[in-house]
Amino acid sequence: MKHFIYIFAAALAVAACTREPAPSAPASEPVVFTAHAELNPGTKAILDLNGSSKPQNFWEDGDDINVFTSADADGDGKVTGSGYQFSTTLGANATSAEFAYAGAFTVGKTFAIYPYLSHSRGVNYSGSEGTYRMAGVKIPESQTLVAGSFDRKAGVMIAYAESGTTLEFKNAVALLKFQVAESGIKGGCVMVGQSDAIAGTFRADVNTSTYDLSLETYSGATTYDYVTFTIDGSTNLSTGTDYYVAVRPTTISSSLKIYLNGNLVKTISKSSLAALQRNKIYNLGTLSIPGSPAEKALVFDFTKPSLTGWPTTDNWDTKAGNRDCTYPLYGTDYTFHLTDVGNATKARVFWDATGLKLNAGWRYVGLPAITGYKLVSVSGVHCTSDSSKRKAAISTNVAATNEGTTMDAAHTFVTGGEAQAWATKGNTYRYNLSGTAANTMYYFMCYATGLGTYNLELIYEKVD
Repeated sequence: MKHFIYIFAAALAVAACTREPAPSAPASEPVVFTAHAELNPGTKAILDLNGSSKPQNFWEDGDDINVFTSADADGDGKVTGSGYQFSTTLGANATSAEFAYAGAFTVGKTFAIYPYLSHSRGVNYSGSEGTYRMAGVKIPESQTLVAGSFDRKAGVMIAYAESGTTLEFKNAVALLKFQVAESGIKGGCVMVGQSDAIAGTFRADVNTSTYDLSLETYSGATTYDYVTFTIDGSTNLSTGTDYYVAVRPTTISSSLKIYLNGNLVKTISKSSLAALQRNKIYNLGTLSIPGSPAEKALVFDFTKPSLTGWPTTDNWDTKAGNRDCTYPLYGTDYTFHLTDVGNATKARVFWDATGLKLNAGWRYVGLPAITGYKLVSVSGVHCTSDSSKRKAAISTNVAATNEGTTMDAAHTFVTGGEAQAWATKGNTYRYNLSGTAANTMYYFMCYATGLGTYNLELIYEKVD
C-alpha cells in the first residue's frame, strides 16, 4: 500500500488487574493511580524516542486525567458527571506517572481519559451488549499543528481497569503524518466521505472480554467528516518538518482527501485505505499544491469570536441588510454577502457568540464566488434549538419582496439545494449541488423559522 505506511505499534492490552480493589483513602491522603502510556507512535503531546529508538508516548509535568469509578454508579451501573480530576507532577517526561486526587474517592471499576475535560459525560459499567462505555469523548475538528508532534487536545488516550490503582492507557486515535514541499502553506484539512466521522464527540466502548477499545457514534453527539489544521492561521508550515493530525479510527466508505490552503493535493481511495486503525501512524508523505487543483474545500468556523466587519447582533439595521463581510482563510480573503428580503424592515443575519444566525425566513448568506470553480456542496452543523419548523435552502437569488408571493415562487433553488428541515441542534445538514456555474455567488438562505450554523463547509470543483 504505497499511499501510507504503518509505524511501530505495540499491543499493550487493557487487562483486568488481579489485585483486590484498594480501600477508600482518608480525605487527608491523596488517592493515587499509576498510569502507563501505551508503547506506540501515537497520541501524547510529547513525542520522543525511548531507549530502543522507537517512538514512545511520555507523560509530562502538569498532565491531568478524568477518572470515573463504579463506586458512584446507580443501580443500572451508570455514572453521570465530569469525573474526578487527577493530576501529576514530574521532574522529567516519563512513560509512567502517578496521578493523585486529594478528595474522597472510592476505587472500583475505573474508566480514565486523557486529556482532562471538565464537561459532563455518561459512563456505563453494566457490561450490557458486552461493552463498558464512556460517552463524551471529543476529538477536535479543528487542530493546532505542532512541529514534530500534534495538538495535545487531540491526543485522546483511554484506560479501563476492573480493579486496583494501575491504569494502562490505550491510544484512542490514529495519526496522519505529513510534510509540505513548499513555503506559503498556512494549513488545510483532511476529509473523508460524508457518511464517515473522523472528529467530534464519540463513545468509547471497551469489550468486556478482550478489553479492545473502539470509538463509536451515538445519538445526539455531533460528528464531523473533516479535521482542519493550522499553526495559528497565519504562520507558514515549515518544509522538512513532520506534522501530525489525530483522527478517529473508522472504516473509509469512499476516499480520504488532503487539502492544503484549501486546495486538493492528494486522494487516497478506499481500495488503498479501507480503514484508519487505532494506534497507527499513516504517512501521507511530502505534499505540494498542484498548479491547477481539481477541487477546493473551505471550512469556515463560526464558533470563534466574530471577525471585524461582521454584524454581531440581531436587528442591526432598520432595513434589509446589505453587507459584504470578509473571512480570511489560509491567506486568502473570502467574501460573504449578508442580506435580507428587499422589503425587510430588520437586518437579521449576524455572527454572535454561538454561530452564524439567520434569525427569520427570507434571510440570506451569499457564499464566496471563486474564479474557475463552481460550488458543488454546502453543509453546516445546526446551532439553534430543536424545531421541525426550521428549514434552509440554497438559492440563486435574493427575493425583492415577500408580499403577494410565496417562498417557492420568489426563488430559484439550485438543484440539490431545495429546502430541507434543520430540525436538530448538533446535526449536520448537507446539500449536494448540480448545475452550478464558476465564479457565481449562491445563497444559503433561511426558508422558515430562523436557524443558525456553527460552520459552513463549502466544496468547489474546477471548471475547465
